[in-house]
Amino acid sequence: MGKVGLRRLETLLEDLDRNIDLEGSDITVNSLTSDTGVTVTTGGVTVTAGGAEITAGNFVVTAGTTYLKGTGGVVRYQGAPADGLNSTAVVTAAKVLTGIVTVAASAARSKATDTAANFVSGLGLGADGDSFDFSLINTGATGGYDVTLTAPSGGGITLVGNPIISARDDTDNAISVGVGHFRVRRTGATAVTIYRIG
Repeated sequence: MGKVGLRRLETLLEDLDRNIDLEGSDITVNSLTSDTGVTVTTGGVTVTAGGAEITAGNFVVTAGTTYLKGTGGVVRYQGAPADGLNSTAVVTAAKVLTGIVTVAASAARSKATDTAANFVSGLGLGADGDSFDFSLINTGATGGYDVTLTAPSGGGITLVGNPIISARDDTDNAISVGVGHFRVRRTGATAVTIYRIG
């Protein structure tokens, strides 16, 4: 076996660092680390054991369908709900980002939403059609102590559906459970539509 000089070895290692073409080859490794990311152009990625975990960055599906077929259910993180304040204070994008906003209404409250621009940036709505769902819970239990969402003047917000979250009614024939479910959908860089979906 011939000897490889130091300069030749350095050249080989530099070439190895730049590019390896293993097209048509099967590779088995114990561990794989990339400093610049991994791109799969065809064939997809299959994980048969060990799972897949993203500790930073995003998981984005730009085409196709996302399937969640696990038999163990779907676990989501839910931080502490945001206090929407028992006042006319604005329902901000930061509060909506928590997923749940509560208002302990002690009187009827009219509450403007944040501006569309703040929703777009605060909720990470990067493209038209991106959306974010949240719930607003009126924890007041006195009839008439309703929370009504309103659009801010010139704020690029369009409200669709009933914007009133009635106080909770505990009688057997009650129609008010004191919660509204909403979807914020980006329609432009400075425009969103907020739909009442439940």
